[in-house]
Amino acid sequence: MEAVLRKEMTNIVLETDEVSEEINSSALSSIQLCLDDGPLLQVKHIKRANLIWISLKNLYSATGFSSEFILCRDFFDTKLSKFNTMEEYLNRVKQLSDDLKAKDMQLPRQILFAWILNNLSAEYRPVVSSITQSLRNNKDAFTTESLFANLLDESKRLRFEDDNNTILFTSSNNKHSN
Repeated sequence: MEAVLRKEMTNIVLETDEVSEEINSSALSSIQLCLDDGPLLQVKHIKRANLIWISLKNLYSATGFSSEFILCRDFFDTKLSKFNTMEEYLNRVKQLSDDLKAKDMQLPRQILFAWILNNLSAEYRPVVSSITQSLRNNKDAFTTESLFANLLDESKRLRFEDDNNTILFTSSNNKHSN
């Protein structure tokens, strides 16, 4: 939306309400055209583009409990099955963990590790068992970085194994068809 206003050279309404009626009308129309029905209903009675902008900013800039709730919900909803790769999954976990830390809501390492390991697919059970055994014997056996490195290595190993099985299966089928 900001880009549309900038393109039309009406983005001054983002900073001030002291604009001509022509600029206000153009910006107001552009903002309204960018909105879905729900948000549009929230601001349909507002006739100044700057006031709509402020209203939308307040509506979408979650602060306090709302932002913390959304962040926690996103973290607890993060599972490997929702991502294409282990790397994407771990990057998202790291990002959310860092965001929680920035809000003084740092998760204890044990909870972070338990969450990561518990939300892997069944094919990771052997490595999860190995990691939990190591942590049982020495709670400092892994750092977050070393845990991530182990999981990335395992995902590469599993992918390599799948590729080899596919090649063997294809090769075997080609021999039988001759």
